[in-house]
Amino acid sequence: MRILNGLKVFLFFNIAVSMLLFSASGIAASTATVSPETIKIDSFYHGSKVTINGEIGVDKEVIIKISSPAVKTSLRKKGKAAGVLWMNIGELEFHPVPDVYFIYSTQDINSILGENDQDKYTIGYDAFKRLVEVSPVSDDAEKKKWVEEFIKFKEKNKVYGVFPGKIEASTAGGKKTYTLVLDWPYQAPPQEYTISIYAVKDNVVQEVTEQPLRVEKTGALKFLSNMAFNNAAVYGIVSIIIAIVAGFVVSLIFRGESKGGH
Repeated sequence: MRILNGLKVFLFFNIAVSMLLFSASGIAASTATVSPETIKIDSFYHGSKVTINGEIGVDKEVIIKISSPAVKTSLRKKGKAAGVLWMNIGELEFHPVPDVYFIYSTQDINSILGENDQDKYTIGYDAFKRLVEVSPVSDDAEKKKWVEEFIKFKEKNKVYGVFPGKIEASTAGGKKTYTLVLDWPYQAPPQEYTISIYAVKDNVVQEVTEQPLRVEKTGALKFLSNMAFNNAAVYGIVSIIIAIVAGFVVSLIFRGESKGGH
């Protein structure tokens, strides 16, 4: 009986010490909350605010990636025809590339994360340029040129960006909290996005926490979108009716202003 009790005390002591060491080392499970979880697009939609916050180990840095599923994308290639006129001279195919790609971090990515993990998790433009395939191109130099042009095009449309130092982090009471408030662009298409939170230490990703973010149409926009997809003929008729009514309303407005001017 004494041996059994002694064994229980020994096991309890070991568990307690392990928990103490676990806590002291800062290895705590990361948490993440996204608000709102769903962005609804209606007739008055012009972007939204998204807040991401949570807790992380006190000795870790935070990287947040927001992206849509990677797909194959084609863009028209512009160049000089006969060395004179700028025009479309073909198409370039990029894959795998997301429609939306945002990276936020507490510090510059290259200073806190090694190249291997940058490539493993596709974090940052350097990794993006190494991993994306482009065709047709003649060599690596041409590939690099067009990938950079692709990124510029996406940045211009407000759907790509790398923002070091934008995550606010503070440590108190043995806990480290982080907060990111971002302007969600209206240019981002409705679909489901993945928000990945990376806990980084010693240039390596220690933990990954993922949360979904849904962007969906609602109200009249959802109704018209479903109609366009499921019943194109009816959608065409409805579109013509809407255009006629809108034109009639505009003509009444201008007619009223014209009468008021005399």
